[in-house]
Amino acid sequence: AEQLEDVPILLSTVTSVMPQLKNRLQQQYERAYPGLGGIIRYVIDEEEANAWNLSSLFPHLVLPDLVQAHMAQLGLGPIFSKPDKVLTPLDFPQIEEHSAQRSDNSYESLVSGAVPI
Repeated sequence: AEQLEDVPILLSTVTSVMPQLKNRLQQQYERAYPGLGGIIRYVIDEEEANAWNLSSLFPHLVLPDLVQAHMAQLGLGPIFSKPDKVLTPLDFPQIEEHSAQRSDNSYESLVSGAVPI
């Protein structure tokens, strides 16, 4: 039952993070490829839909790779030296606050068999 209670909080947080991630991807690709803003926006929007289909709980984790792969199909190379560079500044304060209030191991309640790293 606790697992189900965590899902709305996670979805709410991911939904609020996705626009930030999309904006960051847009800015970084436009810096690398000036004048292609419309194409970049189209690719990001299309791949956002694919990201939600692939991982409804964690689309923000797959979106940068999907966008990069789509851009590569258009003949535009990768712009990140580290794959997670775009994700570093993003965090999930609502989840952290919620987890901190709980006395049990939140990792185990969210994913059976998972242990904190």
